[in-house]
Amino acid sequence: MNQSKPPFIKTSRLCLQSLREKDMDAMIEIVSDPFVTRSYMIPDFPTRKEAEDFFYRLKVATERKDRFIYAIYLGQEVIGFINEVAREVQGMELGYFIAYPHWNHGYATEALSAAIQTLFDLGLTCIEAAHFEENPASGKVMEKAGMHRIDKEETIPYRGKNHRCLYYQIEQ
Repeated sequence: MNQSKPPFIKTSRLCLQSLREKDMDAMIEIVSDPFVTRSYMIPDFPTRKEAEDFFYRLKVATERKDRFIYAIYLGQEVIGFINEVAREVQGMELGYFIAYPHWNHGYATEALSAAIQTLFDLGLTCIEAAHFEENPASGKVMEKAGMHRIDKEETIPYRGKNHRCLYYQIEQ
């Protein structure tokens, strides 16, 4: 990126912004939900303290101007997260998750599309994302955001199972 990220990104229904302190319980609930954790790599939290520590790490990360990391808000409610997974000179890999009660409303596509456009505006020319093969809905999100499947796969161990990751890309 040639410049720092904007403090927030607005779409027609969403706002991508830094996490707020008051959203700790909601975010901990989201990152502890088995529907979310089965396809987005999040650690388990044996104690409330570990979950709170994780929340504060996310909060600090969203406040950094040099990292592309945002909480996703629908009105005043945090419903997800989008973040850089890896960065290269002209490209970035993104990851994202949406709280289970908000699946199938187009929020992931809307957030991903806005993130892609913002990254292109910041000077990047190639954006990638991947999903576990057993989560084809995430691939549909990527396609709706203008990405296409590429000839890149990876096997990642997560939660005691090897997951085949399928990659998508969009170039400016």
